[in-house]
Amino acid sequence: MAKYYGYRNCSHCGIVCTPGNYLDYNGKRYCTACWIQHENPDHPDLEAIREKVQNAVKVWKLAKYSKDEYHLPVGPKSINKR
Repeated sequence: MAKYYGYRNCSHCGIVCTPGNYLDYNGKRYCTACWIQHENPDHPDLEAIREKVQNAVKVWKLAKYSKDEYHLPVGPKSINKR
């Protein structure tokens, strides 16, 4: 099975979108921080939201490239080996 490499990038800032941190609107993908900045530029927690989105990318990339995914499964034994 092919490895899944991502959720595309934000069309405004270019950051990698992670699960739960993006929005598709009119064929463009926005991270939540850019969408909030677009809709409500005076939001009081805008910098905290942007930092949260950037930290989520770092955590997601570490989990995405974990070596635990690459172990071979323990399948059925060969019938010729008794």
